[in-house]
Amino acid sequence: MPFTTVADRAQAQRTIRGSRFLAVVASVADPDEAQRLVEEARALHPDASHHCSAWRVGAQMAADDDGEPGGTAGRPMLEVLLKRDLDRVGAVCVRWFGGTKLGAGGLVRAYGGTVAQALDLAGEVIVHETVTARVFAPYPRVDVLHRLLDGWPELRKGEPVYAPSGVHIPVTLRADRSGELSEAIADATAGDAEVTLDERPERTDS
Repeated sequence: MPFTTVADRAQAQRTIRGSRFLAVVASVADPDEAQRLVEEARALHPDASHHCSAWRVGAQMAADDDGEPGGTAGRPMLEVLLKRDLDRVGAVCVRWFGGTKLGAGGLVRAYGGTVAQALDLAGEVIVHETVTARVFAPYPRVDVLHRLLDGWPELRKGEPVYAPSGVHIPVTLRADRSGELSEAIADATAGDAEVTLDERPERTDS
């Protein structure tokens, strides 16, 4: 299934009543990559008071207040990601305390608002999972198969491999259309062609 994530890594910075906030957002492939985003922020800004974070990868998500009052930092950041329906995305917001307490409401607005600004700068992109497959056709069906593949939307053909019994053609296509392609090939070749899917999905932006 396609999902929406950030188009680019981006950061935004604000100063609110003496405290400085720096938010960084980036696309992440898994929870480990989201955690590395946090570790990177800690390494780059060891003098900061807090390194709060939020991320979402599919059904998995997390928020960390990193010492701020419960629910005033990580959760508002996560709510911004969820409100925009973003997936495979991580956010870190670093704070340098300026000496004036902002209160719970002020912290919620500061963390959530700074992340929202970074997301505005990052932009959005729709990502489709893709799969690779190998299509085999006996020689009498090769021309029909090539015409079908050449007209298939968003499909890339690889270099054909010729065998005594026919031709093997590697292809890459959107995962959500792989079943439709298999049916179309079976119909076009009277069942003589075979499609073998790779079970490991990849990603392509559109």
